[in-house]
Amino acid sequence: MTPKNGGKIELKLGSSTPESAEYEAHLQTATASFRTRVQVGASAGPKALEFGAWASPVGGEPPEWLTADARAALKAALRTSQSSGRWPRRIARWRPEPVD
Repeated sequence: MTPKNGGKIELKLGSSTPESAEYEAHLQTATASFRTRVQVGASAGPKALEFGAWASPVGGEPPEWLTADARAALKAALRTSQSSGRWPRRIARWRPEPVD
């Protein structure tokens, strides 16, 4: 379901090992939808998190505030995997659009 305001983050686990995982990311605003794959953990290199190229019917990239929230959720998933040995299968969040 497309949000009427703010942004929606959906992250679904793809392939994974104890050290790294790949997530399918779907970020939505009221006017646009964006998809990419994200590498998390050892496979992502020194940053431990790497977004792929964004695909969207409207072109461009998602707003930075929404990407930052997705990045934070993925870093939390990395910490969870390091402490419990398991990657979250699905992460879903709604975030309000920041007010300037």
